[in-house]
Amino acid sequence: MKNILCKILIVFIYLYFIRLCDLGSNLYSFEYMFYGFLILFVTFFIADLMQKKKRNALLSSVGVSVITMFMLSINLPFVTGYSFDQNETKSNLPTISSNDYIVSKHFDFSLDEGAMYAFINEQGDLHRKRLIAGPHDKVQVCGDLVYVNGFTRNITTNWKAEELKSDKNCSNGSAFKLSEEEYFLVGDNFSNSLDSRHYGPVKRKNIVAHSLYKFQLNQSGSISKEQTSLSVIFE
Repeated sequence: MKNILCKILIVFIYLYFIRLCDLGSNLYSFEYMFYGFLILFVTFFIADLMQKKKRNALLSSVGVSVITMFMLSINLPFVTGYSFDQNETKSNLPTISSNDYIVSKHFDFSLDEGAMYAFINEQGDLHRKRLIAGPHDKVQVCGDLVYVNGFTRNITTNWKAEELKSDKNCSNGSAFKLSEEEYFLVGDNFSNSLDSRHYGPVKRKNIVAHSLYKFQLNQSGSISKEQTSLSVIFE
């Protein structure tokens, strides 16, 4: 029993090392994690053999490895601080296409304009959108466009600021000032996105992850090793 507990302790130290070194921030670093587990397994097995515990060597080594893999499979974000998932919506076209793989950070992330975040709206639905306004910003919705402090930015203008023209009629849109802990998030595909224009600002507590990169599927069906940042710089 002490031998197994010692192995589990070593595994937890290894998992902490993964978290500490931010290994989960890259989709392909997961390969190295599993190589590490393989090395741990072989090390445990050899150690048991050297202690003349041939009968229990394979059983205990396999058991610890299975427990570790199970922990990763049920809660990867908790173990590594990161997750990756496959995009299934069109709300962020052309930035994110269907079947792109997204790497997201779940802990210790800041909220910056121009970055993408995953959040849960008041209806309990999970979305991924771009943050365009934060606390104390003045927001005005005018058709598909959103003006923040009198300026709008969107993917069609390469995120350059355009001022609200005096002759533009926005009487049918809503206008308000974001309070503390409120954020306004919209999809890059303005004309086909369900976002803060429809269900209002998002509370800070409901923003659960920072979507960092995307990996595209190759024509062969394999995942590209080239990562693309999802953040843009607002000028």
